[in-house]
Amino acid sequence: MGAELQGPGGYRVGDADRNRTADLLKEAHAAGYLTLEEVDERLGTALAARTRGELDQLVADLPPEWRAGQDPDRRPAGSPARRRRALPPEADWLVPLLVVLAACLVVLAVVTRGFFFPWPLLWILFAFGRRGRAGWGPRWGPPRW
Repeated sequence: MGAELQGPGGYRVGDADRNRTADLLKEAHAAGYLTLEEVDERLGTALAARTRGELDQLVADLPPEWRAGQDPDRRPAGSPARRRRALPPEADWLVPLLVVLAACLVVLAVVTRGFFFPWPLLWILFAFGRRGRAGWGPRWGPPRW
């Protein structure tokens, strides 16, 4: 065996590369690009492939736009990277509600010169505090585990 490389298709591939190509072939069949017989034949070849060139030949006749959309590692040029949200979806309405509530408390504290008992807030806390239990009626007695 020669010490020089045979080009980009001459590199050896591992199990992860073979599995990625096999998944791509399965998705091509699901999308209607390949028949069942073609997929069966190509899967056998993909699992026995030793070099990158052998794997590339198996998917060479598939549309390049479709292949680019199926590759999870590559993004199309010009599209920004998607970032995960740092906050849960409930924060969309909960954060503005808390800001408005805090602003109301500040205004009431200024207007009453610091003397304010939060009676209206207690009703809100009672209403939302029972959200996790079934029913809205009073429950007397020990909790049921």
